[in-house]
Amino acid sequence: MTTLRPHIGFFSFFFAAACASGQATIASPKAGCPPIPALDSTALMTDVFRLAADSMRGRRTGTPENAKARDFIAARFDALGLGVVGPGRLAPFTITSTRRPQPIQGTNVIGVIRGSRFPDQYIVVSAHFDHIGVTGDGSCRATGADSICNGADDNASGTAALLQLARHFSIAKPQHSIIFAAFDAEESGDVGSRAWVDSMPVPVAQVLIDVNMDMIGRNAKNELFASGPTKYPHLAPLVNAAIVCAPAPITLISGHDGEAGRDDWTNQSDQGAFNRKGIPFIYFGEEDHPDYHRAGDHPDRLMPAFDVAAARLVGSFVSRFDANPVAKPE
Repeated sequence: MTTLRPHIGFFSFFFAAACASGQATIASPKAGCPPIPALDSTALMTDVFRLAADSMRGRRTGTPENAKARDFIAARFDALGLGVVGPGRLAPFTITSTRRPQPIQGTNVIGVIRGSRFPDQYIVVSAHFDHIGVTGDGSCRATGADSICNGADDNASGTAALLQLARHFSIAKPQHSIIFAAFDAEESGDVGSRAWVDSMPVPVAQVLIDVNMDMIGRNAKNELFASGPTKYPHLAPLVNAAIVCAPAPITLISGHDGEAGRDDWTNQSDQGAFNRKGIPFIYFGEEDHPDYHRAGDHPDRLMPAFDVAAARLVGSFVSRFDANPVAKPE
């Protein structure tokens, strides 16, 4: 087990960053670009540290620590006043496998903000909150004596962004309804998202897009990918606009969705469940780093400025789509 070591750069970022907790948006630093969500950077990184603490033991589906993460997210959705869609806040499902003697219970956490103009049309914003646990319990690989795969980047970074975007849109009310989906069991083969999409409590035809976040917290080149436009070309203009207006330090790149020269990420995270139903998606994430699925994926190895900018970029993309939802060609 490792002891988390607060990173000097992390706390320097806290003191330097504006929390903007009372604002819905702030001016874009790039001329001609629309305002960007004024997310609470301190709260976002605090949530990452909480979800990826050693005490959470990697948030493996079916463990008490995974349940703690689930309850934390549900309580936050409740505090923000998010509505429910379907039977309730929690959407349970069962994982069965020939490799496990007993079925495992997983639970998605779902909240909704009703649209002011188009309440029966939905944007889904998603991120998975589970991870792979500890060594000897699955695919977690040790780093020295450290046996806990904290999953800070994968995917506490996306989950914390999901919570901040839920807060943002609870203030800056959208025109279309936005479903915020914190999926469980992504690391077990996207079981949670598949279960939810297969029994989705709203008609498939009324879901316009899934915007998924998985690993948005660090990249040595400051590169973030937007995967999806190759499969759904009608989304390319919105992605191209996001590329132009990406906040520093991020360089946004379109790809990893079937174009030549890169591996296809379409079915490598929860957006795959939506794609199987023909629901367009944009997946925001980075390429793998040396701590991927290792015990070295600590929160103090994240890049706070990158993480917060990624969350703001995703929020800007959702706002842009909400204002100009490009219809999928028949």
